[in-house]
Amino acid sequence: MNARYNGYFYANQYINDVYQSLEEKYAYNFNDVLKVFPEIDSGTVNGNKEKLDDAFKKASQTIEWYKSSDWTDDSYILIGKIRHLRAQFQYAIETFQYVNQTSKDPAARQQALIGLMRTYMDMGDMDKALEVSNYLQLEEEITEDNNLDYKLLLAYYHQLEENETGMFTALEEVNEVIKNRDQKARTNFILGQLAQKEGKNVDAIDYYNLALKGNPPYELVFHSQLNKMSLADFGNASEDQVEKVYKIFDKLLKDGKNLEYQDKIYYVWGILEQRRERLQVAMRYYKVGTQVEQPDTRQQGLLFLRLGELYFEPFQNYQQASLNYDSAVAKLPNDEAGYEKVVEKQLVLKDFVTQLNTIALNDSLLALAELNSVQLDAFLEQYIVAEEAKKKAEEKKKKRSEGAASSGIVASANTDTSGDDTWYFYNQAAIDQGQLEFRRVWGNRPLEDDWRRSTKISSNDVAKSLATESTETDVQQVEEDPSRSEEFASQKQALLETIPTSTEAKKQAYLAMEEAYFNLGRIYLFGLTREGKSVESYETLLSRFPNTEFKLEALFSLYTIFKDKDVARAEGYKNRIIADFPESLTAKILINPNYVEEKEARNIRLQQRYAEAYGQYEAGNYVEADQMIRNALSSFEDVDFLPTVELLSAILKAKTEGLFAYEKSLNDFMTKYSEGPLVDYAKSLVDALKPTKVNILGDRGFDFSEDFQKLHLIAVTVDTTINSVQKVLDIVNGLNEEKFKNQRLATTSLPFRKNTNIAIIYVNSFKTKSASQRYRDILAEVLNEAMNKDDVNFHNFAISIDNFQFLFDNEKIEAYKAFHEKFYK
Repeated sequence: MNARYNGYFYANQYINDVYQSLEEKYAYNFNDVLKVFPEIDSGTVNGNKEKLDDAFKKASQTIEWYKSSDWTDDSYILIGKIRHLRAQFQYAIETFQYVNQTSKDPAARQQALIGLMRTYMDMGDMDKALEVSNYLQLEEEITEDNNLDYKLLLAYYHQLEENETGMFTALEEVNEVIKNRDQKARTNFILGQLAQKEGKNVDAIDYYNLALKGNPPYELVFHSQLNKMSLADFGNASEDQVEKVYKIFDKLLKDGKNLEYQDKIYYVWGILEQRRERLQVAMRYYKVGTQVEQPDTRQQGLLFLRLGELYFEPFQNYQQASLNYDSAVAKLPNDEAGYEKVVEKQLVLKDFVTQLNTIALNDSLLALAELNSVQLDAFLEQYIVAEEAKKKAEEKKKKRSEGAASSGIVASANTDTSGDDTWYFYNQAAIDQGQLEFRRVWGNRPLEDDWRRSTKISSNDVAKSLATESTETDVQQVEEDPSRSEEFASQKQALLETIPTSTEAKKQAYLAMEEAYFNLGRIYLFGLTREGKSVESYETLLSRFPNTEFKLEALFSLYTIFKDKDVARAEGYKNRIIADFPESLTAKILINPNYVEEKEARNIRLQQRYAEAYGQYEAGNYVEADQMIRNALSSFEDVDFLPTVELLSAILKAKTEGLFAYEKSLNDFMTKYSEGPLVDYAKSLVDALKPTKVNILGDRGFDFSEDFQKLHLIAVTVDTTINSVQKVLDIVNGLNEEKFKNQRLATTSLPFRKNTNIAIIYVNSFKTKSASQRYRDILAEVLNEAMNKDDVNFHNFAISIDNFQFLFDNEKIEAYKAFHEKFYK
């Protein structure tokens, strides 16, 4: 008795109070399927700290003082629930597991397992929760009371797993045995929502009717009635039936208890009108719903979302769609179903409208730039006067609203003022309702005199005349008032500064338009899935700006749009890409769809050849390495690995041709590629070469080296004003191709730095002095017949790499000629 009524009873009562507090404070989202259980809010739990502390104390005392009592295991379960509420999940798990393992009471064990399952669910471990659920179903004969708790929890499990079929089955199985009135009403309401989502409208109405029984909470009553109305079949309804539904809506709106639900009423009303394909009327209801006196933030977001969706499709008013999506995202909480997609679309529309505005603004400014000074001045004057008139009208409207608010009257549904809306024409919601009723009876008639007559006198000409007189009067007033005249001139000057008059400013305006047209095409294609509009934007870009930097991307986008729809048109875009951008990756893939795979295969083969050449380089076999690298360079093109091979080729020249050829090759490499890690490395080699050149080329006490064990070159010098360097290169290359093809000899020309009329052409490389001499003798026979004999600087000689470096630096041709005659036969 003491364990049950002094300890357990009060502890359990406190915990139930906390659960009730969670229920009362939780904001159920009636626009989505209701949660089976309210989510546990830490703020509510912390607000009930004293109750939970007292409950924990009483349950602990029961366990400590009455160890042999039958209520000990029940007290442990209460402690587990408290730990679960406080998100002390691991402690809760241990407590529930302890009861399951030690209790001899099957009902207590089952309660512990149900608590354990809920704990796993709230900590996100759905697999463990499912294991506990399966154990309960297969291993336990669940009592009637525990079966109710289990089935409700199982329905909640399926809800979290987004398995609405499993959720419906679990709730339907337990619905008949629920005794709690409010819980039964909510369960029927949820079943109605699930049936409605499945399109089972008759079943849904039956469940909503069941939810209305037994005097449930008014919020549930209201939404049950509203959901029933949303299922009305307007497709086959008579006018009397439609009118009956309208009267129900009117009654709901006039009921003071529904003041906080008015936006919801307008939302459902709008949905019904959408279903009747009366889209303008539906939008009107949605707009009225956004202006109610007591708005619900989530519902406001859904109203703006509906407006945004309709503006987007079918009206294709993307500016208005963007504004309403902005409002929807600002209002909707991020737990709303599909919120991420709404945000994604909002960003797309925002970007889209930005591009439209960029084009419109720059088009207008460029058009103004073409006006003469008189025309421009007149336009700016009219523009400023019109803006001032607009500003005055807004201020007047604002003062009227403030005056109405101060007298306790709501001026407009768009303001934040409050009041009793006693005067009809200051109650925007009432006005909107009246206008909707008017349209229903009279149709969409313009607001004008004699609106009921079949024929009317047009007043357009009078209106235009009055507008013109008003503008002229405003300009005259400005001219007569000196202070206003100065302000007017200042405003005009500020506007003038925005107009692109310089060549550079116009260029920037056109560039901004180019990019905006390209972005429009991209957004139409990928963000809005409007292929026709995308084509229009890309074609406009290409026609207005034929040399745009986005030409390749635009052409390829057009090609991809038409390749499966209009083969001939796609082929036209393809041919333009190939003709205008032959070196682009896009063109190469269009020509050869296997281009990327084949290029990668070439890349691998070149890397293998490079590895072999590098092995020769490391072994000191520089001539062999050079020949392998040159052969690889002549065999491969359009390969990503090519720069690495070219850099090794440049480095090898230090060993096979000398410092000057080495330095020139490195500089050529840096010019060709301009940036990247390989270029940085080449630059470091050039920087390191400078002190090396000074040391090597310094005065060693003699001009030329007699060390003939070095690699040799064949050098030819000519006066470029008498003999053609290209002619010499052609002769040498022809000889190499005819008689020395297997040696893979290379030919290079360099001008002397001091005597720029003298060029030196050299052939590399020969391993021995004798090999170079044999080649030189054969070359001499060919050159002697072809060279102009008047060229006193024409010479053909063998030379070691070291001596070639001295010769190129000092340009002592005559000295080397004597040296050559002495040591080379």
